[in-house]
Amino acid sequence: MKNGDRITGEITQIWDGELTIEPAYADEFSVDVVEIAHIESARAFEVEFLDGSEATVTPSGVDSGGGQVLVDESGDTVVVDLSQVAELEEIDDYFDWESRIDANSVVNRGNTDSETVRINANTTLKLGDHRHIGNLVVADESSAGLQTKDQKLLSYDYNWLFRDAVFFSAHASYERDPIRSLDRRNIVGAGLGYDFWDDARRTFAMQGGLGYKTEHIDNMSEDQSIAFWALRFSYDFRGGDLSLYHNHNLNTTLSGRRNSAVKTSTGVRFEITDLLYANLELTYDYETHPAAGAEGEDVSVLAGIGLEF
Repeated sequence: MKNGDRITGEITQIWDGELTIEPAYADEFSVDVVEIAHIESARAFEVEFLDGSEATVTPSGVDSGGGQVLVDESGDTVVVDLSQVAELEEIDDYFDWESRIDANSVVNRGNTDSETVRINANTTLKLGDHRHIGNLVVADESSAGLQTKDQKLLSYDYNWLFRDAVFFSAHASYERDPIRSLDRRNIVGAGLGYDFWDDARRTFAMQGGLGYKTEHIDNMSEDQSIAFWALRFSYDFRGGDLSLYHNHNLNTTLSGRRNSAVKTSTGVRFEITDLLYANLELTYDYETHPAAGAEGEDVSVLAGIGLEF
């Protein structure tokens, strides 16, 4: 540090003007980059500079003039001020995975008796340039003793990053909610997507394509061709203690029964421990032409806890 202190630990990243380090004797923490004299590590990192250039480098201490020395893959050295580093992160492992389970609930008692419970479990598995994303939603709602929602949604997305941030996407999902006369809805599709961000602290990806939908509503089945669009966004603040996320899915029919369906979930997570976090979420489902007798709009505000591993 510029004040003469030395910190020993594992460097994980530089992001948003802070360096995150995990010492052997404590949880990871962040320090301001402007207070750092230099860093040293035997590991290589991917670095992006403020001018937009990128490189794979190993931080090798300080030169005689006091600048940070970075050694690139060819062995050449670059001397910079750490304030010129926009982002530094660990090189992606071939294998990586992340899972979350959210348990959210709202209970009202008094003039209006109602209950809303929503379990959301998702897993992302990365194998090199291949990404597998699974999601399970179980939602149950009741009002005045009558069940008003019994939704189950299971989806799977496969991404193949074949050119930098561009990926081929394949999608499959199954949904049912007999309370809304939806006995089942199956969707399969394929298209292209793009990763605007994809690192430990932020995600922003969009994908779109064409697909095929089979619906069974009120004992009647129909097959439809569809176009779909999806967005995934997450952003960590305060070193990861606070996270904002938004997931958005839209599909619209190109043939058969006219209908467009939108599903969104927007929320914030606040870390309690390394495994446990508090969660506040707004979900919004909308269909332009729902089944007869069903509402087209469904909005829920839910609070709960989650587990990350």
